[in-house]
Amino acid sequence: MYVLGCAWLVPQIGTGQVIVLVLFGQLFFSAIIDNWGLLHSKVNPINLMRILGLITMFIGVVVLHFI
Repeated sequence: MYVLGCAWLVPQIGTGQVIVLVLFGQLFFSAIIDNWGLLHSKVNPINLMRILGLITMFIGVVVLHFI
């Protein structure tokens, strides 16, 4: 699914934006896993800085796509 998704998205939005979206997804789901202690990980609550970082990263992709 990863390779198919990347192969489909790269011609549409570009390689750099696809890579940033992949990194965003990894960071987003790692924050969720940390927040609830899933997969026997230590609980590390999501704080404001994490949320702001994820929002900034996502807004950057959206802005670069439409400019």
